[in-house]
Amino acid sequence: MKRNISIHHTHTQFSPFHTQFSEPSVSMEHLCTETLGDILKRLEVRDLIRCKSVCKYWLSLISDPDFIKCHLNRRYLSGRNNAEVGHRRIAISTDLDYLMYHPYNSCYNFFDINYRYLVGSCNGLVCISPHFNEIVVINPLTREVKKIPNPQIPETNSLCWGFGYDSINDDYKIVLGLRKGENRTCFQMFSLRSNVWKVLEEVNYVFISAPGILYKGMLHWVAYDILSKEKDAIFSFHLTDQKFREIPHPEKYPLCFGKLRASMCLGIMEDCLCIFHHWSLPHSVWVMKDYNKQSWEIIEHACEIKHDIVHCIKLLADYIPNKSPLCYETLYCHTWEFLRAPLFVESLVSPHSPE
Repeated sequence: MKRNISIHHTHTQFSPFHTQFSEPSVSMEHLCTETLGDILKRLEVRDLIRCKSVCKYWLSLISDPDFIKCHLNRRYLSGRNNAEVGHRRIAISTDLDYLMYHPYNSCYNFFDINYRYLVGSCNGLVCISPHFNEIVVINPLTREVKKIPNPQIPETNSLCWGFGYDSINDDYKIVLGLRKGENRTCFQMFSLRSNVWKVLEEVNYVFISAPGILYKGMLHWVAYDILSKEKDAIFSFHLTDQKFREIPHPEKYPLCFGKLRASMCLGIMEDCLCIFHHWSLPHSVWVMKDYNKQSWEIIEHACEIKHDIVHCIKLLADYIPNKSPLCYETLYCHTWEFLRAPLFVESLVSPHSPE
């Protein structure tokens, strides 16, 4: 006779060939639920998405915010303990076919496309700008999309931006910077929880147009004083207290002037904030080993660093949120080619705030 056992029902049927037991106690049900949850937390995101179709109970368990957070933490932990792979990163491209066939060639053209659309990445969510004055936050695994209200900014190429998570307020935030006047940058911030844009302070520096590097709960950009030939700086923006702070760059770091200043980049290497020039890769990368002490060290041969896993999203020119499909691929590339690309982790995190 068919045996029906369900760990989420109070009544359990057994075959007549077995002794009839009493109904399971509350503690036994809790133990079964806890064991199932521990097993599911070990699965990949794609497998968990399929598991949602098993039954309503599994759907409820996998969709629970506490389960999603525990699964996310486990994904981060497994990534740090991987001795063969460096970081996982995210990249956006309108020409993924080129990258697939030329994964080890110069990626500068790819990055021109990448940074035109990529705002940032955090906890499995990716913030992109498929068209001017249009921003969406997506989870490329679950295919959830949240369209962001348009910021009130004029059309300009002088933008810097960033995306990150405010752990104190459990809120994801988007930061946009717009050059104002000769030597100022004004900022706006969007909260996914409150769904509103907020005007921030102005900074008397010109921020280089690139996604802010998310590290230690803060976004980081390279900036320079256009009125001073020798005043370059690194700025951090704390997503909780919403304050900009200047971080000293390496004392012996070579300064650039004029158009060469745009070659200065920030990134993440070996779990540390780093700074470098395009033309110096892969031979010279400065790494901040101790962030709190702001101590910089130079790595002379960055090409010896472990390979990264790069997750690529192909964004079509006519992409329409919630209507156009997304192509999601995984590649292996040299770390130094993708130092600027935001870190990424596959997760079940939703871009929609809980009700």
